Amino acid sequence: MDFLVIDDDKTFRDATCFLIEEAGHYAEGVDSGQLGLTWLKDDKFDAVLLDLNLGSENGLEVLTEIQNRRPQTPVVMFTAQGNIKVAVEAMRRGAVDFLEKPFQREQFTTVLSRLQRLKQMSQRIERLEQQVAKPRADF
Repeated sequence: MDFLVIDDDKTFRDATCFLIEEAGHYAEGVDSGQLGLTWLKDDKFDAVLLDLNLGSENGLEVLTEIQNRRPQTPVVMFTAQGNIKVAVEAMRRGAVDFLEKPFQREQFTTVLSRLQRLKQMSQRIERLEQQVAKPRADF
């Protein structure tokens, strides 16, 4: 899978990309929501990992914009200032998961596996929809 990591903390962003690549995936990191939205236009990424606090940008607003532009792209939110209210709001806006920094490697690996399964299910659904939409040659 190809992941886009959006976090203004370079150290955390680089470490997250490293963990993703260590798990056998591809990762690119950017330091702002606006840059992340620009990179998403290429339709290159399977999922986004998005920080809640991006300096002057609000990660929830960036999440909403991602959902408006690319609703099929799963987004995992993370933050160092997590609370239940914020996590619920992120999920309400379309995030598929919410991680509190610093997260444990095992916890992160579980999220990556869940995203992989979500992608596989989406691909299966797409194939089935194509099969159903094909005119049957048997008639």
